[in-house]
Amino acid sequence: MTDSLIYCAAKAPKSFNPQISHDVATLDATTHQLYNRLVKVDPISQRFSADIASHWEVNDAKTEYTFYLRKDINFHHTAYFKPSRQLNADDIIFSFKRMLSQDHPFYSINNAINNELYNRPFSGLVGDIIKIDQYTLRFLLNKPNATLLANLAAHYAVIHSQEYGQQLLLAGHPEKIDYSPIGTGPYQFKSITNNRVIRYQAHRTPWQAPANINNLIFDITPNSSKRYAKLLSGECDIMTNPASSQVDQISKNPKVALSSKPTGNISLIALNSKKAPFNDVAIRHALSEAIDLKTILSAVFFETAMSTQNLLPDHSWAYNPRISKATYTPQESLVELKKNHFDFSRTIRILAPAKNSIFNPNFYKTAELIQANWAEIGVKSVIVLLNATELNQVLSHGDYDIYLTGKNPYIKDPDNLFRPLLSCNASPLEGNTSQWCDAQVQSLLDTTLLEVNFIQRVKNYYQLQEYIQAQRIYQPIAHMLRFDVFNKYISNLQVNSLTGINFQFVKKGNVINKEETQ
Repeated sequence: MTDSLIYCAAKAPKSFNPQISHDVATLDATTHQLYNRLVKVDPISQRFSADIASHWEVNDAKTEYTFYLRKDINFHHTAYFKPSRQLNADDIIFSFKRMLSQDHPFYSINNAINNELYNRPFSGLVGDIIKIDQYTLRFLLNKPNATLLANLAAHYAVIHSQEYGQQLLLAGHPEKIDYSPIGTGPYQFKSITNNRVIRYQAHRTPWQAPANINNLIFDITPNSSKRYAKLLSGECDIMTNPASSQVDQISKNPKVALSSKPTGNISLIALNSKKAPFNDVAIRHALSEAIDLKTILSAVFFETAMSTQNLLPDHSWAYNPRISKATYTPQESLVELKKNHFDFSRTIRILAPAKNSIFNPNFYKTAELIQANWAEIGVKSVIVLLNATELNQVLSHGDYDIYLTGKNPYIKDPDNLFRPLLSCNASPLEGNTSQWCDAQVQSLLDTTLLEVNFIQRVKNYYQLQEYIQAQRIYQPIAHMLRFDVFNKYISNLQVNSLTGINFQFVKKGNVINKEETQ
């Protein structure tokens, strides 16, 4: 069926609103399918471009952003909601005030406030949103900040219908706003059956380029082997998240295509710069270059990650390809340790979470490999695995030598990665597990946050990356990969590592006979 597209997903979404749910399954099911945002990121140039807003202006003080809306945007027309008007400024204010104002009738609906990311991106940033007229509004910032556009382009900045919200309030069912969604995106929601099958249909009166395929179906299949079997039999056209053990086999199958995209998720070794001997840059360099990162990548991450020397992934607009690379040179490391009077009688504490995460599929194995590398040059270490509560206590007291951790940035702006890791104002619990505080770094972070000139921001972040690499307070291990597999008759599939999969432009050619795929 060329008019239907079946996507075999690993999990069902937690909701149909990325404002309150930030898991990958929810992003895939919602962000690009159901909704639009004020601005978006151009996939080629990585610059901000128009979406619901046709254009915008920034005042000289960089505290006011004025957005001018398109005048032809239709909301979804479904069995449960029939809009009486097109999108206007009231819908934008309704959508953002839900996250910003405790007086908003939807502020705490569906326990949204219990999600740590729910209003954090905007609560300290946006002071107010003012309606100028039906198609013009202004964001007033608490202080100058260049990350507003990145936040507005993020997955959680989707626009809802104020009229639909009012209808739900009158009906006494405000909770439906997150589970029976209404948006302006290329697809509109039809149904979900037993948390197993989700059906969408193309937006009936689209304001943007219409979806190429009318019927979109999510087939929730938790088992990766079953997902792949369905792909091969033609029961689904696209599948996500193959098992690491399947990747090599899939890559050799001429009937399917394997897409791998580096995510922003990064696995890190943090060296506690406030604690001797890690307060010595020479010691940090020597110990980090005695770690065999290549072996860690193959033994722990298998095919699910790509090695990196940089905190930023290479698809970031601020990625600096020219920073110096760490090398695995254990004998030279030993010479440097002796030269800098390292105390070989002490035992280094390698701290790690007891529970594995999206940053690292096996913290203990990683720690073991580091321990073995150091033992080869006479450096003693002990591995300490702690649960979340115990970890928080240790981190808050700073009682550790190195810590195996990671970071999952939720917007594209580099400040979202660098500030938690490097700012003097960020605690270990907020991300600064190296306990780093440096006047030059802090100045770069703060001045770049105010800089609206794109080229200058890039230069500043290049300088920051070079300085941090020279200081070696973090040792990046790997950026996690996202895998999607699709039959060769599928084209124009777009996957964004931060905002999810996009089916709007997918085309479906002649379907191969099932017998030919077996």
